[in-house]
Amino acid sequence: MNATSWSTAVDHHAVPRHHCSSRQVRNRRLGLTLMLVTALAAVAQETTTAPAPPEPPSTAITPPPPVPASERYTVIRAGRAITNTGDDIRDAVIVIAGGKIEKIGRRLEYPLNASVIDARDRVVMPGLINIQTRHGLTGFRRSGVQTNWNTVEEFIPAADPLAELRAAGFTAVALAPTGVGLPGRAAVVRTGGPAEQQILVSPSYIRVPSDKAAFRGALERAKKEIEKVDKAREEFEKKQEEEKQRAAASPATQPATQPATQPAAQFQPPPVDPTLQPLVDLLQKKEGVRALIELDGAASFVHMRDVVKEYDIAHDFIARFLFDTDFEFVLAQFAEVKPRIALQARITRRAGSAERLHLPRMLTDAGCAVTLLPLNDSAEEHVQYLARVAELVAEGWPREMALKSITLLPAELLGLGSRLGTLAEGKDADLIFLDVDPFTPGARVREVMIAGEIVHRATSEDVR
Repeated sequence: MNATSWSTAVDHHAVPRHHCSSRQVRNRRLGLTLMLVTALAAVAQETTTAPAPPEPPSTAITPPPPVPASERYTVIRAGRAITNTGDDIRDAVIVIAGGKIEKIGRRLEYPLNASVIDARDRVVMPGLINIQTRHGLTGFRRSGVQTNWNTVEEFIPAADPLAELRAAGFTAVALAPTGVGLPGRAAVVRTGGPAEQQILVSPSYIRVPSDKAAFRGALERAKKEIEKVDKAREEFEKKQEEEKQRAAASPATQPATQPATQPAAQFQPPPVDPTLQPLVDLLQKKEGVRALIELDGAASFVHMRDVVKEYDIAHDFIARFLFDTDFEFVLAQFAEVKPRIALQARITRRAGSAERLHLPRMLTDAGCAVTLLPLNDSAEEHVQYLARVAELVAEGWPREMALKSITLLPAELLGLGSRLGTLAEGKDADLIFLDVDPFTPGARVREVMIAGEIVHRATSEDVR
């Protein structure tokens, strides 16, 4: 049957036998077409909104989370390590974690994922320390008694003012106040590294110029401040005792709803002059408060010794710019008290003559703990520092004492002996890398590490 005849047969059986017009047939066909289109649209919508099939599991390896800085290991393989705790270590291994030395020795085990620094052609030692400098600071000066001023206010880490000293191997310095009278307190800072770790001690020592009258006068004023507070406390306690006795002698008249006793009153001390507060702390022997007293000769040592003995205060000495000296006349007194003293790294001369004097060796022999200083605050003098100390060693000063005078002893003077000055377990990883022994002529600092991170690498221009 052809299409036309099939269609005719369908019409013949599907409709009543009465006559159908062509318009009715078209309407029926249109209705069927619309129903078909609607059904197809519904199917298409179900197809597009059906959820996508699940993706196959990924075969990519998820990277591990970053290791915290406190858990990262750095290992230095050094040709030689100068520890300041005993003999040097040849072929040393220094294991560092969290900015501190975890282990030091030979043939040590360390994590396989540690970062290894190959320094087998280097001599590694503790960083150098300068206990008094103004390098990189402004010339702002104060006068009178201003012991509450802290030099850290002048220090701007973002400007990196100590980069030249860092390149010379200094990892920590004490920034001192300047002026006449008692101009303030120093601050000990690292010369580089993370900004949040640069401040080591703030405030540090009280700077005391060589003026006996001014120092004694300031201490007397501070002593009166203490007496003022003590007197006020005595009067308060006397009043409290009188009120207690009066209450005990009088009958109880308080209503039953009120407590029998009132909270005890607290003593409120009168305010202390803020410019004298550090001296008050010094007289009261507060931990960490010391005076660094400047000397310009034997007479100033004798006079200042009288003051510190009278007031019984914690102190150290510093003698700068001594081109000639008469300290030999008071060596017996130095030997008696064995103070810590900072000197410039130089051979001086006997006062009034051309005779050379090895003052660091003389004071060391007298039992003093000698710390050495550069000759001035210039970057060039800091670069020449090791060479000047080497001259003192060549003139008969023991190498061991010379090494400690530029590392451990200044750290102890600044109250940082537990953190700096030696290569030992638990100490800060503030180190310098040299091409040869520090007292070999021409020795140069090649790298500097602070808090376990390399913060300086010398260029070819630096090591010419």
